[in-house]
Amino acid sequence: MNSLAYHVVVHALEGRAGWTPISRFVAAVAHVIDGHLPYERYNAAGRARAAEGVTEGQIESAVREFLLTDLSLGVRTTSMLSSPEVVVAAYNSYNASAKIAVRTSVSLPSGGPGSGAVVAQRRVLIGTPDPGPCRVGTLAMFDGLLGFVERNARLGGPPRRSLGTVAELLGVSNSAAAEASAIFEAEGSMSVGELAQRLGCHQRSLERKLKSEGVTAEALRQAARILRAADRLGSDASLTTIAVEEGFSDLSHMTRSFKSSAAMQPSLLRGLLRADALARASCGGYDGEGEAGRHALRT
Repeated sequence: MNSLAYHVVVHALEGRAGWTPISRFVAAVAHVIDGHLPYERYNAAGRARAAEGVTEGQIESAVREFLLTDLSLGVRTTSMLSSPEVVVAAYNSYNASAKIAVRTSVSLPSGGPGSGAVVAQRRVLIGTPDPGPCRVGTLAMFDGLLGFVERNARLGGPPRRSLGTVAELLGVSNSAAAEASAIFEAEGSMSVGELAQRLGCHQRSLERKLKSEGVTAEALRQAARILRAADRLGSDASLTTIAVEEGFSDLSHMTRSFKSSAAMQPSLLRGLLRADALARASCGGYDGEGEAGRHALRT
């Protein structure tokens, strides 16, 4: 049943109330593992924002803020791209495969990026109204993804996105959760006892500290394993090799984990990266590719 919504838009619509830096980090960890939330939250938040008269600009700003800390594999992979056309392919592939209640498809103007408004079509798969703020948030999400193309061209390549960089952005690098995740990201899977030893503390002390921050070592381990595997999609290693070497029981296990994170299979994400590499090679790399352009999206 199509009853989900993408977490970034849900959180952006629900607003900043109640968030702390560590809870934002813990949410980033959780959404590496599962990138979705119930559609009911998305719809309720959209109706609430409509009743409050929240502006499009406020919604767009909130989406950009939550997008910065999003490590779910679809967004993380898309953030590395240089081609607006491949970003469109990634966005549409996600919408076609995810069990979301509202599907959006987009297309660039015929003249290419910057030549006009992106055309977006939304299809509501369940019998509920589609609040205006929900539409704004969803389209702001796509606009943010196109913004990564601009950034990558400006910087000459995509900056690293990891649990460590998110912890630094949120100012929680010294938290137990961030320190534990850094070890998992750098060294791969290990027992909680080994992790505690690496951190110079007792296992029970570590478990208590992580619990107080709202996360478990197992969640950190799962998120790091997914991210480590995703980091290797651009390599020549087979997907089966990546799965086994990164601690999944087999390729099917890794595929299920990727689909939970991003509703996209490893082979699809790898295909997007390779398509982008070809596009980049044809135009001389990240430099000089021109701006993707911020677009006035229309439905």
